[in-house]
Amino acid sequence: MKTTLKALTLIAGTFFAGSAFSAQVVCDVYAKGSGHSWGNGTQNCMALDFSFGNSTSGRFYLKDVTKDIEEVRWDGIARCSGGTSCNVTVRAYSGGNTASALILYKDGTWERTNTARASYETGH
Repeated sequence: MKTTLKALTLIAGTFFAGSAFSAQVVCDVYAKGSGHSWGNGTQNCMALDFSFGNSTSGRFYLKDVTKDIEEVRWDGIARCSGGTSCNVTVRAYSGGNTASALILYKDGTWERTNTARASYETGH
C-alpha cells in the first residue's frame, strides 16, 4: 500500500511539475483627460472619465516572473504575439476586458497565469 501511494504521489507530482504558479498578469487602464484610474498594477484595474467615448487604452503585463521566459501566449483581449506586456483597447462597460497568459519557460516548464480584468466607465 505504501509503495502504491508513493508511486501515485510521484506520478501526480510529475504531472503538475510543469506549472510554477508564481507569475501574475496585472493590468493598467489609462483614463482620458482629468479622469481617474484605480488598481493599476493589480489584477483588477479600472478607470473613470467623462470623455463620452466608448474605449480607452490600457495594457496587461506579467509581474513576479522568476525564470527566464522562452515564449508568452496571450489569451483574452490581449492579442499580442509574445512579449511580457500587451497594449489593448479597453471597451467601456464591457465584461470581456480580461486577459491571461500561458508562459513557456526556457527550462522546459510552463505556467498558466491568473485572469486579470480591466474596467472602464465613461460619461454615457
